Amino acid sequence: MPSAAQTKKAITPLLQRNADLALINRLVVIKPVHHIQRGIFFQSGDGQSFRPIWTVNVLFAPQVVCFDTIWARDVYAAPHRSGFHTYHSDVSELLCERIESVALPLLRQVQTLDDFVAFNTAERFPGQHLAAFEYIKVYVDIARGDFDAALKFCELVKAKGGYSDYMPWAYKVFAETLYPMLMANDRAGLARYLKDFELSQVKGRGLEKFWEPTPFPLEVQAHAAPVGSPS
Repeated sequence: MPSAAQTKKAITPLLQRNADLALINRLVVIKPVHHIQRGIFFQSGDGQSFRPIWTVNVLFAPQVVCFDTIWARDVYAAPHRSGFHTYHSDVSELLCERIESVALPLLRQVQTLDDFVAFNTAERFPGQHLAAFEYIKVYVDIARGDFDAALKFCELVKAKGGYSDYMPWAYKVFAETLYPMLMANDRAGLARYLKDFELSQVKGRGLEKFWEPTPFPLEVQAHAAPVGSPS
């Protein structure tokens, strides 16, 4: 793959023209970072070309790392070029232009959790959209204050006695931890639970400098009725 120094040199014009961007290792992140990471990640390749993908992801769920390349798409070179080859004299210009015209307008749409849900559709990510990953969506539902949807999933796990063979921890998390808090409308406890994951992800990804801790929607929904009470 191109070295970190080559990548930094190639995208320097991009960083100079866009004050809301910052480079962290091989990730160009959009600032500020709240509950969602948005950015351009430079994948490993053959050493002769840059392979950028745009990616968007929530930071407050425990299994989000693998989704950095699922809720993502390639930043393709212009139609007349086969790729962002390091030996092209204008590769920096081409790379920065394509990121600015193709990727950044998409990513800048996603500022809130409602934006993330609206963005993460079956049309954009066939077979890999948010609703296809219920064990991630439940965290988004809780963060947004959609306790009815979150309870429906947790009750399913509780009734089945588990979620799947490859997630042996699911029952303890969804049925024994989250379900009681949802039933008790324990917003403070749920917020703490999500914040612990978010802080861990922020530290693990080196985002501390650009992270602005903000309340979850579930925390700011005033006078929310307890679960099961009449509307």
